[in-house]
Amino acid sequence: MTFVSRRCLATLLLCTTLATLASGLVGAAEPSEEHPLEPPDRSSPQATLDTFRQSIDEAWKLYTAKNPKVREVFARARDCLDVTDVPPLVVHQVSAESALLLKEVLDRIELPLESEIPDASEVAERKLNRWTIPHTEITLVQMADGDQEGEWLFSSRTVARANEFYEKVKALPYLPGRSGGHLEDLRSGTDATLIGRFVKILPPSARAQVGDMLAWQWVALALLVLALAIAAGFAAWVGHRWSTSGRPGSRLGAYLFPLMLIATPVIGRVMIRRLFQLPGEPALWVRVVLSVVGSAGLAWLVAVLMTRAGIFIVDRGFRDARPLKKQLLKLMFRIATIIVVTGIAVKALQNLGVPVAGLIAGLGVGGLAIALAAQSTLENFISGIILYADQPVKVGDMCYFGSGRRGVVEDVGLRSVKIRTLDRTMVTIPNADFAKLHLENLADRDRVLLRENLRLPLDTPRDQLQILMAELESMLRAHERLSEDRLRVRLMQIGEYFLEVELYAYAMTDSWPEFLEIREDVLLKVLEIVESSGTRLTLPAAIRDVNEQESTPNPA
Repeated sequence: MTFVSRRCLATLLLCTTLATLASGLVGAAEPSEEHPLEPPDRSSPQATLDTFRQSIDEAWKLYTAKNPKVREVFARARDCLDVTDVPPLVVHQVSAESALLLKEVLDRIELPLESEIPDASEVAERKLNRWTIPHTEITLVQMADGDQEGEWLFSSRTVARANEFYEKVKALPYLPGRSGGHLEDLRSGTDATLIGRFVKILPPSARAQVGDMLAWQWVALALLVLALAIAAGFAAWVGHRWSTSGRPGSRLGAYLFPLMLIATPVIGRVMIRRLFQLPGEPALWVRVVLSVVGSAGLAWLVAVLMTRAGIFIVDRGFRDARPLKKQLLKLMFRIATIIVVTGIAVKALQNLGVPVAGLIAGLGVGGLAIALAAQSTLENFISGIILYADQPVKVGDMCYFGSGRRGVVEDVGLRSVKIRTLDRTMVTIPNADFAKLHLENLADRDRVLLRENLRLPLDTPRDQLQILMAELESMLRAHERLSEDRLRVRLMQIGEYFLEVELYAYAMTDSWPEFLEIREDVLLKVLEIVESSGTRLTLPAAIRDVNEQESTPNPA
């Protein structure tokens, strides 16, 4: 914005070029009937000066005749300026103002004879790439790159100092045959569409110059800013009342204020350029501020829309999804919102002339430092995404984790997993650590293994043992909640004091509580069969030895 701050007088491109003039638009320049598409000649300092001065003189004639081609002709003059350093948001206004200011200066100072100004052949012969008008600091340079590569333009420094040059020479009379850029005619505002007639009858005090504008223009600008501020405040109040009313369509109230912010720069631009035709640096600064307000409103509106769209999609399309999936979907919408809002902010900064590339590079270095500082947090976040994608366990699953610990998964978050153990304590494990554990998910089994070892007395007769095993197998096969697949009853071991019989079957359930019921029923039937067979279950050797020692009399 250094360019804007150096402009004291702001002329009116607002007036001449774009504004009040015509709604009809440009065709193409008409350099000659033979070559209608031939561009203006800016091949040398001499050609650029001629094109520049002739274009403004012709534009003024078209403007006074209300000819819409004035925009096209005046654009030829603006294109003689190097505005690569001007913020895109105000490049049109600054280039128009600078063109009028420079025309005012050139028509008041003595220029060298045309033969003394380098033409194309002299430029090629002397290999010139810049030329300064004698006894001035007004410089023309040959563009080395860009869309106007090879053309001669007024340098960016000259454009930035155009108002300074004008202030130094504005007291001088026009040289014979010259009429200037009609700056004062345009900046008075008497041709303003809205209040032009009113301005003509204002007292001299209202048309007195105060700083960069006339007195009435300051008042008009202040009233415009005040009106826009009041409108924005009213929109915020109505939007809040509407959104909290609970009536049908009340959700639309949240959009009213950001929409008003978006409309603010459009309304301000129309009022400043087309209706009031306000010149000067203050008007440009107001436009800059309004542009920032509009960008903020657009970012706000996008954030509200994307947030509500995310909530709607998650609630309607993924109503029965797992909590982690819902959480990740919401996170994706948040990230998308941040990306879009960041893009809007970057575009707004570019329009203001902020070096976004350097800013992004700086943010990249800062982001790397933050990433290193938050390494564990990022690791847990990425591990949480991996847990969601792989899904070794889900909320509500019972699993073994770590060194044989067992519990029910109660939450799988973006940072940690929470497990309720069998003794009802809550274990919180960072995602990065949990993803490295060996996990046994009990909830994913389609059946639960029922495996019991029965120890019978060593002196159990063989025939009795065979009958007992046959009855046990028949009971298992007849049980409606046991699978016959791989079901067996086998004598597994002849120990020193017992015979060990294994019962092996699968309960047809994936629920642990149901399995406990099935096992209890099977064990009760096992006890019944053992008792009816005339035998009994024997105690483990260690317990039996203790019992025998207690029953043996003490010799002492």
